[in-house]
Amino acid sequence: MSVRPPVRTTLQKLLSRFHFGITLFAVALSGMTILLAGVTTLRGYADRNMELAARLGAYGVEPALVFNDAQAAREGLAPLTRIPGIARLRVLDDRNRPLTEWNSPTGDPAPLLTRFFFPKPFAATVQRNGSVIGRIEVWGDSSTLIHYVRLGVLAGLGCLLVTALGTIVLARRFEYELVKPLNEIATVAHDVRLHRRFDKRVQSLGIVELDRLGGDINALLDELQGWQGTMETENALLAHRASHDMLTAMPNRAAFDEQLAQRIENAKRRGERFAVLFIDADNFKAANDNHGHRAGDAVLVALSARIKETLRKGDFAARVGGDEFIVIIDPLDPQIAPDMLAARIQTSASHPIPLPGGGEYRLTISVGIAVYPDHGTDATALLTAADAAMYADKLAGRSKI
Repeated sequence: MSVRPPVRTTLQKLLSRFHFGITLFAVALSGMTILLAGVTTLRGYADRNMELAARLGAYGVEPALVFNDAQAAREGLAPLTRIPGIARLRVLDDRNRPLTEWNSPTGDPAPLLTRFFFPKPFAATVQRNGSVIGRIEVWGDSSTLIHYVRLGVLAGLGCLLVTALGTIVLARRFEYELVKPLNEIATVAHDVRLHRRFDKRVQSLGIVELDRLGGDINALLDELQGWQGTMETENALLAHRASHDMLTAMPNRAAFDEQLAQRIENAKRRGERFAVLFIDADNFKAANDNHGHRAGDAVLVALSARIKETLRKGDFAARVGGDEFIVIIDPLDPQIAPDMLAARIQTSASHPIPLPGGGEYRLTISVGIAVYPDHGTDATALLTAADAAMYADKLAGRSKI
């Protein structure tokens, strides 16, 4: 049964969800606050209107209560009946007996709103010479409140919308200011991990904590870059040692085999010729026996230097044995015979070689020549032909000057 990997999210999505929750909470809290403030203000306004209406009615019905005249009471209430928002009027005498009553002919547009704002009537006592002679009761309705409620709702929604948009913009700005620097740090780490770009550095991010983190990362990259440079130097040195002779600093047998294979491939593709010269020191053992190994090493170093001096820029020379060297002359100049190249190397090698303990040593060499493709078209055939020609030259004694 395979286990599903956990769902992963990005930091930006996480912050977006977090900020959305904060925005939603802030907007809801602001909306509730505005709504409560509006309702409280509107209810206070409605209460004051009903109270003023009741007082106005009390002045109008005072004479009617004195004479207990219902018609006069109705006339005294007439100004109130023309005021919007009044649903019912009732005049009571000093014994709480109804004298007159009026009900609005228009229906209540929002009974629920009326029950909330006007749960009970507003009453005002009517006095004459300090004595209570009656009471007037005023019931309100929602006809005048609907307009204010509508305006309040629209204003509240507008405020909520502005608050939401402002919060979202600020949240996105915060996400950008935080996520962008973190993305830059992640990009540097990604390049280092995948592409070994130890030269990458975290730039200043403008945030103290992230700048401190970037500085630590840069310090670590400095160390890694230093280690990488050291490793590359050591690897290059090891690679050089693996492909070069320690004494003469010339390429060794492994490097020569690789180079010869490349030269054969190139010559085959271009249809050109090149020569392989097999060089062997004739009397090298005598240098070691008579003058010591230091002198023998000096002779080999001098011979390798003189071989390299006679070569062109594109030619190749390697030490393949104790006193054996192989030279590749590529391409072969048709105007210069291979024998002339061998004679040039022999002449250079025959000059006296100064020894470490004093004195000089005269070295002679034997040279065998094989030409591609005349003497072979592969490495084995060319080396065999060059080695055989070198031994023939050694036996013939042509290299003795």
